[in-house]
Amino acid sequence: MPRPLEESPYAFTVPALVEAVSAARDRVVVRVRGLGLDLDEELIGDLKLLTGELVANSVTHTQAACVVCVQWTGKRLRVEVTDVDSTLPVPTQALSTDEHGRGLFLVAAMATEWGSQPCAAGKKTWFELAVPVSVDDTTTVTSSLAQWSAC
Repeated sequence: MPRPLEESPYAFTVPALVEAVSAARDRVVVRVRGLGLDLDEELIGDLKLLTGELVANSVTHTQAACVVCVQWTGKRLRVEVTDVDSTLPVPTQALSTDEHGRGLFLVAAMATEWGSQPCAAGKKTWFELAVPVSVDDTTTVTSSLAQWSAC
């Protein structure tokens, strides 16, 4: 039996409700802004959309809570969604009349990199976005980095 997902200071739990996706997107943006990164509105929009796709897939397909982790790697912003289903996601070919099935194609098209891997709880699906960091941002980001750890 998989271990239950746990919340940590560097991650948060999203309840098994599609209605919780919007709040999860907003919470990720708040955490990212707390790092001191200078994200433009387009990158914030991409972050929200990609986070929303992964969280929505998780709660819809597992009907269970998931854990969202946000990490700054020094060059990329990484968002991981961990859920209890060990089945790795595979992008599907949606027809033009289909209402669903395009989420992972969006993630693949918009993210710098993305993937999924098994873990003790089930699986982690993640994406990374390249974030430009100016010389002025380096000090703020480096000092904020001490507050963040791997999930």
